[in-house]
Amino acid sequence: MNGRNENRRSTERRGSRRQLLKGAACLIAVYSVLSLVSIIAADLGSTHGTQWSPFLQWTVVNPTWSGNAFDVRATAEFTHHPSGDTRRTGMFFIGGKTWAFRFTGTRTGKWLFVTSSEDEDLRGHTGKVLILPNSRADAHGFLRKFGNKWGWEGTENVIVPQLVMWDYIVGSSNPRMFHNKPDLVKRKIEQFIVDHGFGGFHVPVIGGRWFDFDATSDRVESTMANPAIPTFEALELLITKTHKAGGLVHIWPWGDHSRSQTPKSLTGGIGGVIDERLQRYIAARLGPVPGWSMGYGFDLDEWVAASQVKAWRDSIHGHMGWSHFLGGRPVGPNHGTDHADNVAWNKELDYSSYEHHRPTYEVYLAALKAIPGQPVMSEDRFRIRSVGRYRMKDYSEELTRRGLYHSTMAGGVANIWGTQPEHSPDGVYSNKDQIKTYSVFFHGKDRFLADTVPANQMSADTDTRILLSRRTQSLCLYRETAATIHVDLTDMLGPQPVVAVDTKKPYREIDLGNLQPKAQTIRLPMVSDWVLAVGNFKIER
Repeated sequence: MNGRNENRRSTERRGSRRQLLKGAACLIAVYSVLSLVSIIAADLGSTHGTQWSPFLQWTVVNPTWSGNAFDVRATAEFTHHPSGDTRRTGMFFIGGKTWAFRFTGTRTGKWLFVTSSEDEDLRGHTGKVLILPNSRADAHGFLRKFGNKWGWEGTENVIVPQLVMWDYIVGSSNPRMFHNKPDLVKRKIEQFIVDHGFGGFHVPVIGGRWFDFDATSDRVESTMANPAIPTFEALELLITKTHKAGGLVHIWPWGDHSRSQTPKSLTGGIGGVIDERLQRYIAARLGPVPGWSMGYGFDLDEWVAASQVKAWRDSIHGHMGWSHFLGGRPVGPNHGTDHADNVAWNKELDYSSYEHHRPTYEVYLAALKAIPGQPVMSEDRFRIRSVGRYRMKDYSEELTRRGLYHSTMAGGVANIWGTQPEHSPDGVYSNKDQIKTYSVFFHGKDRFLADTVPANQMSADTDTRILLSRRTQSLCLYRETAATIHVDLTDMLGPQPVVAVDTKKPYREIDLGNLQPKAQTIRLPMVSDWVLAVGNFKIER
């Protein structure tokens, strides 16, 4: 009996050990699964930022990816509480085994995010973001339109983008020229945004350097395949510093196909696998970054159809969680005020653009009227050059100064300006004080407002240009080569203060006292090109 009992107890002990071992194995398996989940679907914790800028960035390691890293699809969706506003943005490869995603808070308060992907290492990551008010009074976010005017979210200010050619002021459009050179970018901002008063920079033709940072030219080759990370680093440096200084960067991703600067030279061509790969990367990497716009290239009528430009625009917008102005310049009109032939092309894009040659006030006015409610850029480059084939469309310093006023007094058309380095070292304008006078008058003093409209009927002069803000009951008057300006203020409510500024000189206001609410002729100190401000332009917010 004792032997049988002992055998039974021994069997029971062995069974218990087996159960314990089995249970331990289950615990180990569960722990392993939990460990795997914690790696794959991590809580990325809480962070905080400020509204509009700077953007925030997270990184995720993906050790098991295979294939082309730039084709791995993953997104992060941010949801604002309690409004429910959402922003979805792509992840992008940054080298090694690491992907990143970015976010810019357009609303203050709490945002929650979660990542999604078919790649298990990139999906299920969660986190929280608290967006606080920006301490800067001039902090602004993304470009937005106010009717047919350009403007900024955040400050809700309208602007007239007067951009200066980046390649002229640094000697090349090659991103290598300014990659990892914050001091260079800072100097150019001081020189051209602060000292000259321009509103930002135009970067022409990235071309093949989207794919090969070390390329000796901007030619696109059929062997090019993947986005060049340093090219994006250079552009981000320029965009973020310019945006912080109050300006924007307008980029031409492509150029002219006769010079092999277009996606037609890529394997698969326009809209092919490689082109779409780049579009996704631009959307994921630059989409959350405020302060830029894009025009598809130049001489577009020679190598791309309107439907293809629209498809490019729609594709990038489809991958971006934030809005940016995307367009593309059609062939004309080079001369005259008839923009009808270009309406169908521009209507499908975020802004209208035209290849004007020395546009007059009347041309700018017609361009703004062609598609109501759509901002306009005159997207040829208005250059001062010592020599060249295009003398009949090139500019002088006087034409440049007057062009700034013509485009603004018409209602606010963006332009691209430049003075050739061979003509003036580093692209510096010898009349930069006059350009600054323009900038101070309209933007420094907040006199170009969202509701300003041309009101030339208020003058008996055939060449006096008037902008009227009905909301503030204030006006800007402009006349060239004159010592008088006629204006009819009959409908104004009481006397209005007026100051005059000589556009040919450094900024100085000449107080002309008060104008009575009647038709009258204002006498000025001398014959010059004059701009006057009537009223106080103050908007109660």
